[in-house]
Amino acid sequence: MKIGVIGPIWLNIPPEGYGGTEEVVYNLVNGLVDKGHDVTLFGPKTSRVKAKVFPTVDLPLREKNVEWTNVTYNLNHFVDAFQRASEFDVLHMHLNKSQDYITLPLSLYSKTPVLFTLHFKLPSQNFNRDRFLILNRFRELPYTSISNSQREDLRLNYVRTVYNSLQVDKFKFSPKAQDYFVWLGKIKKVKGTKEAILAAKKANAKLIVLGPVDKGVPEVVEYYQKEIKPLIDGKQIIQKGEVCPEERNEIVGGAKALLNPISWEEPFGLVMAESQAVGTPVIAFKRGAAPELIQEGKTGYLVNNVEEMVQKMTFVGKLKREDCRRNIENKFSVPKMIEGYEDAYTKTIKNWDNYLSEQKKIL
Repeated sequence: MKIGVIGPIWLNIPPEGYGGTEEVVYNLVNGLVDKGHDVTLFGPKTSRVKAKVFPTVDLPLREKNVEWTNVTYNLNHFVDAFQRASEFDVLHMHLNKSQDYITLPLSLYSKTPVLFTLHFKLPSQNFNRDRFLILNRFRELPYTSISNSQREDLRLNYVRTVYNSLQVDKFKFSPKAQDYFVWLGKIKKVKGTKEAILAAKKANAKLIVLGPVDKGVPEVVEYYQKEIKPLIDGKQIIQKGEVCPEERNEIVGGAKALLNPISWEEPFGLVMAESQAVGTPVIAFKRGAAPELIQEGKTGYLVNNVEEMVQKMTFVGKLKREDCRRNIENKFSVPKMIEGYEDAYTKTIKNWDNYLSEQKKIL
């Protein structure tokens, strides 16, 4: 197949540090090329992938200090892709931010089929209602979800669930843990940075905090300054910030467990997969896709609050780290993801005219 992949343009592909969607897109385009597909990535000029790159920006927007709310760079990015749509059998659009919704009406004028993958918590009548209204309006276009739990708030034309993946061989398996726990992600309230620190303090355990503070988002900076920074003592609670993938995997691989006390219905949670890939169990709040990533009592524990997390921190050493690795190899590897998207592409191409017809009936 000739496939045009429309990736995000805010970070590099692959990301130099933390960047979940960018990592998934990187694995996708490389995996498709390895299967023999003719792939073009629409993204930053600096992208380092096996696929051909059509550069829509010279540098990732984060490096240019562009605000997250900017629309015009994205519009130019999308127009470039859709102008070349006739060169492909299918376009694969990765919806990551509200600006990306512009591609929904653009697809109505495309003879080339367009598949949409959703990389965020879906809106509802009571959560981001404006976004709910626009997605619901274009509900007959073909979508893939990244977990089954993601589908709960909005009925769309889901052609398949395709889990995000890891290039497992890039994650060195760590058979033994050291005497600390780890938290990994973008520091923000919904990802439970503070709750992980409080759990470590109550358990009298050492915790390493990994991940960036997004200085371009005022509420994130305020959260860090007021609620996180005062808890960092450099001894029991140690902040490492954003580190390179090799150092990140080494630190996570040495941990007894990854603490993931999320306070939202996270649609996937790549950090949980990354942790298990290096052999480290995960203790997570039972929210979003966590039950789909964690095998309860085998590769980690699902808990409801900080108190339950503290209790499970005592037992996590009984879990077999080999089981964690095996879970990722069996369910969340790149070949598994490629197989899923090949099927989704085939369905989209076969049924595109019908999808468009049904969509136009409700506009």
